[in-house]
Amino acid sequence: MTAADHSDDLARRADALYAARTAMAEATRPPRRLGIAELIQFLNEPGRALTLEEQRALFADPKLRADFRRLKAQATMFELPALAAAGTGDVTARRFEGGSVTIHPSRVRGQIYVILRFPASAGAPRTMLLESTAGDLLKRALPAADPNGEVMMVLDERSAADAAFLRLLSDPTSTGTFVQ
Repeated sequence: MTAADHSDDLARRADALYAARTAMAEATRPPRRLGIAELIQFLNEPGRALTLEEQRALFADPKLRADFRRLKAQATMFELPALAAAGTGDVTARRFEGGSVTIHPSRVRGQIYVILRFPASAGAPRTMLLESTAGDLLKRALPAADPNGEVMMVLDERSAADAAFLRLLSDPTSTGTFVQ
């Protein structure tokens, strides 16, 4: 093998290596598919949220949506139904079988109190799922309850996450699920 042949072989190998690395860098990962395992994680891990793509997949697939409803029913401690006489205004108090929700402003501007009451003997749920009629799905980890079964949350209306939670909670057509 001459020096020129060796140089040509080295150039071809470097070219092939560069092409392979470029192809790998440009390749995108296939989108992660939402399945039963991810739904179980979402329902059982307070910090696990669904991405916007996962929410779209959930609402677009009737079979997956049915699986979600079944899994959610198994994990549910209490349900917050839509109000029977759902008006056009926001609500500040809701009762449900097993407890109540009260929303009221703090003396501090922009601060809102949300108080959840559960039977002390039943124990308090760890998370709350809210669903709007438009298909919004919001999950919120709940703070620990006091010995009387009361959970107090102090929310900031300027926070996008808190504002979205308050919007769904005060919407009389939204439903909620309290998960263990």
